[in-house]
Amino acid sequence: MDHHRPPDYYRVLQVPPHADGATLRQAFLRLCKHHHPDTTSLPKAVASERFLMIKAAYATLQDPAARHRHDTLLQQHSAAGTGPVAAPGPQEKVLQEQWVSPYRPLSGGEWLALMLLVGALLFCGVLISLVALQHP
Repeated sequence: MDHHRPPDYYRVLQVPPHADGATLRQAFLRLCKHHHPDTTSLPKAVASERFLMIKAAYATLQDPAARHRHDTLLQQHSAAGTGPVAAPGPQEKVLQEQWVSPYRPLSGGEWLALMLLVGALLFCGVLISLVALQHP
């Protein structure tokens, strides 16, 4: 991995380069909730490092001048022949995948859907039992 490559803050926040302020804020809050050292199950050192990177990414991308400088650095790095920013190498892809946890709390809507599914399955089980009792 190229150690002189600037961090891609769009990847850190998991947003597209054209993300608006509201999208940046939503991504920032979602990632802070998941990676804050006091609220995550990740090791403290990993959580702290990621949390600091998330804060730096948001601070840079929400400031128009800092965002322009960041975009210029990414473009210069890409134009220098070190590869396009949009196509990460294998090691960078692994690093990026580490930011996306497959574990997250269920939303209220997901809990409701899960409870409705369990209720429907129980209801079907009761119906099958009643039909089986009536037809020996």
